Amino acid sequence: MISRKTSAVFSNFARRCSTQSPLNVSTATTSSNLTDTSSSDAPVELERNPYEKEPRKCLLCRTSVTLDYKNSRLLQQFISTFSGRVYDRHITGLCDKQQNKLVETIAKSRRAGYMPVFVKDPKYVRDPKLFDPLKPIRPHSFA
Repeated sequence: MISRKTSAVFSNFARRCSTQSPLNVSTATTSSNLTDTSSSDAPVELERNPYEKEPRKCLLCRTSVTLDYKNSRLLQQFISTFSGRVYDRHITGLCDKQQNKLVETIAKSRRAGYMPVFVKDPKYVRDPKLFDPLKPIRPHSFA
C-alpha cells in the first residue's frame, strides 16, 4: 500500500513532468514550425520538365542547310550506292517536310543533268556518311 504522503509526492512529480515534458515542448515547437514551414513546403513550380526529352530535329533543320539542286555532293548522300534510289525517312532521319523537299530537289537535279539517274556518282562514294543505311535511325515495320 502506498501512503498518502507518497501518493502526493508521485502526483506532484507527475504534474511537474507533464509541464516540463520534452514531448509537450516538442509538440509546441512543431506546431509553430508547421505554420512557418508550410510556405517552404509548397511544391516548386519548374519552368519545364527536367525529364522531358528535347524535341528531335532532323539533320537539315538542325544545321539550317538549304537544299539546292546544283549541290549534287550533298544530294548524293541521300542516294543508295547500288540502286540509285532515295533513302526513306526512317533511314535518313529527316522530317517529313525536308524529306519531301529532298525528293523534289533530287528530281530537279536529275532533270537538270547534275546527278545520274540510276546509280550514285562514283566520285562521291568515298564521302563521309551522314547516316548508316544499315542501321536506321527509327525502326520501320517493313525493314
